[in-house]
Amino acid sequence: MKINKKLSFLIFMFLCFLPLSVDAASYYGVVTGAGVRVRKDPNSTSYYKMASSGEIFDMPDNVVVSPNDDCPNGYYKVKYKENVGYLCSNYLKVYEKATDVDDNKTPANDCEVAMQQAGFPASYWNGLCSLKTAHNNWNFVAVKNADGSAIDWNMSVNAESSCGKNYISSSSDSKHIDNGCTKKGDSGYSPVSQEAVRYYMDPRNFLNDVNIFMFEGQTINTSISQDTYKTASTKIFGNNFLIQSIPELPDYIRSASDSTGVSQTALATRIKQELGNAKLTSGDYNGQLYSVVSGDYTTRYGWTYNGNSVDNYYNFFNVAAYDGSNVTQNAIIYAYNHKWGGTGDKNADRQLAVTGGATFLKNKYIGVGQHTIYFQKFNVYPNTTTSRYLNQYMTNIKAPVSESKITYNAYKDAGVLDSPFTFYIPVFSGMNNPVDSPNSGSTPTDTSKPTVDTIVNNAGFRYSNGYISNIKPGTSVDDVKNTLEGIGGQGSVTITNANGEGASGTIGTGYRISINGSNSETLIAVIYGDASGDGNINALDLLKVQKQILGSAQLNGSYKEAADPSKDGSVNALDLLKVQKHILNSGSIEQ
Repeated sequence: MKINKKLSFLIFMFLCFLPLSVDAASYYGVVTGAGVRVRKDPNSTSYYKMASSGEIFDMPDNVVVSPNDDCPNGYYKVKYKENVGYLCSNYLKVYEKATDVDDNKTPANDCEVAMQQAGFPASYWNGLCSLKTAHNNWNFVAVKNADGSAIDWNMSVNAESSCGKNYISSSSDSKHIDNGCTKKGDSGYSPVSQEAVRYYMDPRNFLNDVNIFMFEGQTINTSISQDTYKTASTKIFGNNFLIQSIPELPDYIRSASDSTGVSQTALATRIKQELGNAKLTSGDYNGQLYSVVSGDYTTRYGWTYNGNSVDNYYNFFNVAAYDGSNVTQNAIIYAYNHKWGGTGDKNADRQLAVTGGATFLKNKYIGVGQHTIYFQKFNVYPNTTTSRYLNQYMTNIKAPVSESKITYNAYKDAGVLDSPFTFYIPVFSGMNNPVDSPNSGSTPTDTSKPTVDTIVNNAGFRYSNGYISNIKPGTSVDDVKNTLEGIGGQGSVTITNANGEGASGTIGTGYRISINGSNSETLIAVIYGDASGDGNINALDLLKVQKQILGSAQLNGSYKEAADPSKDGSVNALDLLKVQKHILNSGSIEQ
């Protein structure tokens, strides 16, 4: 009896000290609050970390334990590194893990056999084989977990669907906006619905000639010479104002690529996405470069940082230029603190800034495993050194679609589409059939024409958040139409007033500009300071801004956007002052 008791005790102790096996866990939890403690013990205030909203934790089960005064409904066990942690059940939404789906489909040809052997499920074969037939040198890598299992689809969707994680243009179909999320995004953007997440995160929706480039690795492709890369990156800018003002920019990009190993197209695409034309179209510096690439911020505005001039500093990637107040100053401060300039030699300073931005992109994203546009938007990459679903470059859920178009057009114009590109495509488990596009009724893509954003930016206007801006007050409808059609082609632009009627005379805030390029979009005009929509800035606009501030009348959409000429995200006394100075000719509003 003594031996049996001793043996039973040893077995009991052995079982108690078995490590928690989360690899076989069948549940996971998504944190639903901000700053939630992952406790070391449910009855102690000691904790491992403060978890962020949307963060994912593996769980051994879905059993609630140890209710107490701090968490009356009890705690769930979660894995934190090699430890067991505890999260209050009030702040953890629990899901059952998906299992790999064996579709049992038999490959019908050599390509499908190759795709199956490469690790792609049958639902990927059609898209990949169509691409392989057209571009035999293209290679596709199935990205899975380190143990060879597919990435959990439902877990990823739920994480990316958490409130405030992703945003979409507010002008998009309302069914793709999460009206239950109260978090506010950048002006003109709204939180996305789970349906939109399922569409934009599903790789199978983008296995086409154009959007496949969201999966291209952003390090240098050794099969493409640096000279050819330079040709492609130059094509990205076309003949817009930025390249006219800084013709050496492709040389700076090439040098930055040489020193960091990041491809020139990746760098040029990101700069184009951030800066567009980089041209001011109104105000005292109308027709000049944006402040972040002008190098004369202190000279222009008399502003210094800690008493020091910030002239000769540049920020081509808009790093730290977060939406809100003092956007440009934030970008300039970052450039100053990171020594992106300051020597007084304009060429040397601009090279420092481009190389600095490339190094930022490499170290913070590409170098930690997020080495494609897709993975920089959706951090589902299993081998990244950062936590999944965190450290994502952008919140705009459509960014990979637009950036892949820029990259495709650059390679196409450079004549290198048949080079041996490698694409890293995530494979998920538990997926259903692909959902329809949020714009499934839109005009099919015609890649022989420029995209709408390219047309707008190359015409000297600004494409952002469903709006078109950088339109000088008093500009005629015909001037805007002719300028845009100079890029997009005759008949590619239709302009109506805010009521949908044919427009003539002066263009105003709220006018709708429909553009047909390789895609079709209707953008709403915003003329900052023109809150009334008559195309000019006058006493009526001053009155509307004043009533908005006092709450006696409310502006919405493009009119509210136009009432915020300070661009700090709210209509306040600073905006009133800017409109007043513009009317009195003692200042001007930067469009």
